[in-house]
Amino acid sequence: MTDAGGKQEIAIIGLGLMGGSMALALKKTGGYLITGYSPGAETRRAASKAGALDHMAGSAAEAVRNADISFFCAPPNAVIDEIRACAAFFKPGSVVSEVCGVKEEVFREITASLPAGVSYVGVHPMAGKERGGFANADENLYKNAGFILMYADDCPEESVRAIERLIRDLGSERVCRNTPAEHDRIIAYTSDLMHVASAALCRQYAAGMTLAHTAGAFRDCTRVADIDAGLWTELLLMNARHVAPVLGEYIRNLTDFKAALEHGYEGAVYGFLKTAGDNKRKINALKGVEQI
Repeated sequence: MTDAGGKQEIAIIGLGLMGGSMALALKKTGGYLITGYSPGAETRRAASKAGALDHMAGSAAEAVRNADISFFCAPPNAVIDEIRACAAFFKPGSVVSEVCGVKEEVFREITASLPAGVSYVGVHPMAGKERGGFANADENLYKNAGFILMYADDCPEESVRAIERLIRDLGSERVCRNTPAEHDRIIAYTSDLMHVASAALCRQYAAGMTLAHTAGAFRDCTRVADIDAGLWTELLLMNARHVAPVLGEYIRNLTDFKAALEHGYEGAVYGFLKTAGDNKRKINALKGVEQI
């Protein structure tokens, strides 16, 4: 799975924040021959000017034709469509991956689309920024980030290990393996709900406030409200069956706390905050992830 010069051939389809950052990080290692493609002419020019690639393909099909690993970095529906369109062009024995933040539907559609002899290992890197596009790409975006891997039971272990080696070259040694359903259920709480809560905090804001009124708590709680509304509409609707229950529980917790405040129930207020503090310390002590 290498070219004549001993470099593994990687195709990256989509050169925005996620794909552009991947290209920059892998290019820096010197161990890969990287072909990229983006449908946007401005993005193609920016990525080429930055030296993020060895070759800019004229289409996604051209990019994946000789690739040992093909990474698709776009919103879920676009990834599904692009992989379907490229199905006849993947090299036998190669690995297909993507970085979508929702997996059950993506996993189902991709596994149904790939030809025999081509493996699929889905990846969700727990990294990102509020702003997308190649202009915000960063070779250190994935450094020390956690990665969640998903694949079918019959996926060759060699394919999984190939993705893990690439993750290590992106700057991380932490990986967790989930089923697509496990991933979507957990991410509904750790990521999706966080974005909804942050958006709710910024749906309105205090009259007369200035930046002098804000500190770390405000910045931490509202950071991801500067959101890509189109992308997150797609992600949240695609994972609605998991997001809706955790959102309901969150709303119940807020309703209980509101009632305790309105009635002046000191014990209930204290108990709410005490339980939250205890749980946060338990979260901080959770077992880490597999080192690769």
